[in-house]
Amino acid sequence: MFMSTFAVQWVLRNTRLVIALLGISCLMMSVHYISTVNHLHIIRPRIIDLHRQRGSTYSPKAIQSDDEYHTIIHKGEIKSISENLKYHLTTIHGVNISGVNNTRSVYTKTLYPLTLDAPYLLSNQNLCKSVVNLSALVIVHTAPNHFDRRDIMRKTWTNNSYFHHLGSVRILFLLGTVLDNDTQIKIEDEFKKHGDILQGHFIDAYRNLTHKGVMGYKWISENCMNAKMIVKVDDDVVVDTYKLLKEYIPKLSGKNRYILCNYIFDRTMPIIREKNSKWYVASDFFRGYQFYPQYCSGFGVIISTDIIPFLYRAAYLTPFFWVDDVYLYGMLPSKVKEVTYISLARNVSLNFDKGLQCIENTIKQCPFLISDGGNPEEVIQLWNAMGKAYKRTLNVQFTLSNTSHEMNAENTTE
Repeated sequence: MFMSTFAVQWVLRNTRLVIALLGISCLMMSVHYISTVNHLHIIRPRIIDLHRQRGSTYSPKAIQSDDEYHTIIHKGEIKSISENLKYHLTTIHGVNISGVNNTRSVYTKTLYPLTLDAPYLLSNQNLCKSVVNLSALVIVHTAPNHFDRRDIMRKTWTNNSYFHHLGSVRILFLLGTVLDNDTQIKIEDEFKKHGDILQGHFIDAYRNLTHKGVMGYKWISENCMNAKMIVKVDDDVVVDTYKLLKEYIPKLSGKNRYILCNYIFDRTMPIIREKNSKWYVASDFFRGYQFYPQYCSGFGVIISTDIIPFLYRAAYLTPFFWVDDVYLYGMLPSKVKEVTYISLARNVSLNFDKGLQCIENTIKQCPFLISDGGNPEEVIQLWNAMGKAYKRTLNVQFTLSNTSHEMNAENTTE
């Protein structure tokens, strides 16, 4: 008791000294914070607080999901999920993780991606780490029931047996939570067989693709920094893997902080406000804006691996926006220093017929690196045409079958 009274009296007599010491302490903390920001080359808080107050023109009132996913799933309500997958649809940081709600400040309406800190339902941590010299990781935004599309991608342009002499490729399919028990069991079986599924704690829906992309950034930051580049695609495209490994990787060797894509220039893409449109954006998003800032079409994007952790960390400061292309390849890169966009406009085909014609009829190698398939059969057509073209122009032999699901990968010879 005597010591406590003495301490209080001392503080009262030395008020100025105490204030000075507190000021010096605050100054030292500020210097350390600034040095941390400069070292990471990204503007972000040193201590991550998901309930921080932050105002933004991007701030939405609520995440909008597809109609069939409006029901909020609370812990214990869904019992039909496979017993083999032991998890609970519960809350993280005090909010529901069903995909309809989101990380949300208790003081503001600002929301952030669900997958910033959420655990994975299915994940193979050794997918990349088991490869000594990994040329590229292909990450694919795919729907849970697209089993055939994923199978075709494994058998064609991501099959290492065709290109083993040029490099190695791994593929990772990104999925959200599904409510159908049979589909979930099939996904688990697919994961056990191939080990290339990443499933997260959010409802897999069209307007939740941003959550899927942030989950991919998080997983790569944790498990796949040994890949030379990241190739993000949808599950209806074909990438010329021979061109990727033979031309693009050597040209980009030693370069950092780049994004190759079909680049959308600033103030050229209007924001659609019509409520009957699939791409309708409510007035709470980009309030007062008529056009989007610069971003990439997510159809096919190549990203240098070194900036993936910075893109993931940038999501902690970037309020959620459901248009994934704008968020993942525009809003997040804008918060990372010295990112260079490289246009792939002349090297992608967004039209199946145009892409197929180019591959079949061009005497020299077709310039397209990425071509749109639209459906599984078209993907197979593009791949078979590519194999014939390489045999004709570069004397590279692909052994392919005309049967849709009986393609046997064999070694190529050069």
